[in-house]
Amino acid sequence: METKTSLRGSSITTNMDAQGGLAIETIRFFRRSWLTSRLSRICLIAISLLFAGTLGASAEGDAAGRRAVLYVAKGTFGVQGVLYTLDPATGAVLTTVGLLNDAAGHNYGMGALKHHPTTGIFYGATAHNSPTNPDYLVTVNPATALVTPIGPFGAVLTDIAIDPTTGIMYAVSGYNQKFYTINTATGLATQIGSTGLGYQNGGGLAADRTGVLFGIDNFSFYSYNKTTGNATLIGLTGLPDLVRAADFNPSNVLYGLEGGGGIDNLHLRLLVTFNLTTGLGTLVGVIPVYDLDAMAFIPVGR
Repeated sequence: METKTSLRGSSITTNMDAQGGLAIETIRFFRRSWLTSRLSRICLIAISLLFAGTLGASAEGDAAGRRAVLYVAKGTFGVQGVLYTLDPATGAVLTTVGLLNDAAGHNYGMGALKHHPTTGIFYGATAHNSPTNPDYLVTVNPATALVTPIGPFGAVLTDIAIDPTTGIMYAVSGYNQKFYTINTATGLATQIGSTGLGYQNGGGLAADRTGVLFGIDNFSFYSYNKTTGNATLIGLTGLPDLVRAADFNPSNVLYGLEGGGGIDNLHLRLLVTFNLTTGLGTLVGVIPVYDLDAMAFIPVGR
């Protein structure tokens, strides 16, 4: 299921006007002041959807948008997999790329997406309840959404990350403390350590441009040791819901897909950013598509 709003297509404005600035400040006020109130969260969502079509990107958002495209995909609850692009300044849907189908027309729900910075390959990790080949490493064509399967992980993963300094793919488990590297030729996940956290609840994971791994488990923000997998607490996210996926933009800003496991509708998703020093999450906007479970930036020109 997905919401039907005017946010789709090319109706996003390019300059933030006074009304847009007031709207985003109002959204942030509601989120800070009434975070624990279910009624206020409904108000927050309504206000976000009302004004998102008129919000423009800030100078930083515009610059980041010119350098990279933000992709997200559906994957929770066994829903049909679909690939989208979002405006990273608002969370609005820019394009619906298409169904995540293979050459035979079989559909895949995505639990993770990541772009390889050296090879340019766009990888996906299928969700545990994907309609086709669950818990599989795949590649995705970002122009058409065509999926090509590589092979099974042999594990249930919540997210993947690629170290841009080495090209190594890492992953965390949704069932236990295991910390993995992934063979990108076969898909096989090999345990190299333990996070010490138990299973990853939500479990967004990403590598910054220097190769440092960061992730979110439950409502806490961590860094990860790439040799042992050990997680070091940085701080609480301050968010009311879990974070299902994460990735860095080319400016080294960490974005996340918040949703489920907290006070909101299980299917709702919100775009957030994180402070790497404190772990604190900040709302960017409500995404007008339900059941998203994967996200990745692809630099423009790749």
